Amino acid sequence: MNKNLENLEYVFEKLIETTQNLETTHELLKQKISFLEDKLENNRNYLENILNSITNGVCTIDTNTNISLLNPAARKILDVENYEKMKLKDLFNIKATSIDEVLNYCISHEVHDIFIGPNKHIKLKINASCVFDKDNVIGAVLVFEDITKLETLKLENKQKEKLATLGQMAAGIAHDIRNPLASIQLFTSLLDEDGVPDKKEIIKNINTNIQRIDEIVTNTLLIAKKVIAKKEPIKVDELIEQIEKEIINKLVSFNVSFRKDVEQAVIMSDRNLLRSIITNLLTNAIEAAKTTVDLKINCFKNLLIIIIKDDGCNLKDTSMIFEPFFSEKQLGVGLGLFIVKKAVEALNGKITVLNIKKTIFIVRINV
Repeated sequence: MNKNLENLEYVFEKLIETTQNLETTHELLKQKISFLEDKLENNRNYLENILNSITNGVCTIDTNTNISLLNPAARKILDVENYEKMKLKDLFNIKATSIDEVLNYCISHEVHDIFIGPNKHIKLKINASCVFDKDNVIGAVLVFEDITKLETLKLENKQKEKLATLGQMAAGIAHDIRNPLASIQLFTSLLDEDGVPDKKEIIKNINTNIQRIDEIVTNTLLIAKKVIAKKEPIKVDELIEQIEKEIINKLVSFNVSFRKDVEQAVIMSDRNLLRSIITNLLTNAIEAAKTTVDLKINCFKNLLIIIIKDDGCNLKDTSMIFEPFFSEKQLGVGLGLFIVKKAVEALNGKITVLNIKKTIFIVRINV
């Protein structure tokens, strides 16, 4: 009997001890749960503060594209408050029924036009990515910013650039037209002088320069569109004589001597394009030269080679000289060499520049 009592007392003691341990463990678990709940609440508050503070809009959706969250910036951008039971398509112009369709749409569209009400729309830049729970996709998050003002500024800048380009083109055309106009003025003044033996030749030169003005305007279209070469038989030496008469005033005003070595040959090419190439290169060479400009033209089988060099200063940057509106001259417009390159390309030719001691342009054209 005593033995049974002792066993029973021992069991009770162990039970009490276990109960106390359980109570201690339970208390520790309560403290740990409380700590984790506080930490979870702090993390939730921290995340909420982040979402409330960022200026980009944040939208989360589930796998059925139902909207589950819009941060304050998103609600302000989209001008919406109550988004419960709304789908993505109700706020965005994204007609998608799955996460993959949403992601593909956002990737394929750089700028999204979003209509807010009947008379207002905004432009958004949207980045979308999946939300994972382990390896399972449980939704997606869209981060977007309002770029309406930025796109408006870009459009305004494009308009200003177009106007500036038109102004520079007009300046370039005026620059090129001055040479034949100066020649016309000179020849017209000679008509009024007594004792001029051959006025027919002067009138012929005037008509040639008027035709050149028309060619300049036509060649300026090279900037805006692709020109198809119209080939015809051309006497190279006669073409150079016409060009020499056009640049004579510039040679005189810059006090530059002109030396030429032109092979007498008949080629098949576009007269206007070829004239534009040689005239622009000679004009640049005259303006850059100290004393002399050289022109050499030879034909080898079906290849026309034009070499123009001057004894002026070397070019500072040959990598940019064929770009539109780039010029190393103080009052340069920067269209001459650009038009030259376009004309050479229209003739399926090549142009290179050597910049050692002297500046030398070499043009090779199939004829």
